[in-house]
Amino acid sequence: MKFDKIVSSVAALFLVAAPVMAAEEFVLSIDDSFGGGSITVSGYGRAYEYRWIVFNNGGQLAVCGASYFPDASSAVGIRRMLRRAVVELNGKRILRDISFFNQVRSKAGLEEGESTCRNTGVPTPKSRGGTARIVWPSGGIRF
Repeated sequence: MKFDKIVSSVAALFLVAAPVMAAEEFVLSIDDSFGGGSITVSGYGRAYEYRWIVFNNGGQLAVCGASYFPDASSAVGIRRMLRRAVVELNGKRILRDISFFNQVRSKAGLEEGESTCRNTGVPTPKSRGGTARIVWPSGGIRF
């Protein structure tokens, strides 16, 4: 089954300051600064919805995200895609595998819930803007 390839972008990325966390993963509340997107599968419909952000976390870039599966039957195939997805900033890869995104129980959780974040180890660029995007793997998915 082929899926419609959707590349999401956060056009005017704001690199806001956040508290430095020693652990690789941490939690951040979702707010209006998060971008969003979805994956739609041809002949099936919307299979995955998410909110995410890239920001400065103590001098390095961090990626945060939360996700929702409108129909649980799509979860196995979509999770395979998440493990192969790449986050880019200004065309440079900063992270591979976004399967760590917090899975919320309802679509409302994408508006008022919490995201899981991961430090990338990539230093924050001196310029405070740019374009971040998720690049999805091409091909088909199996349900």
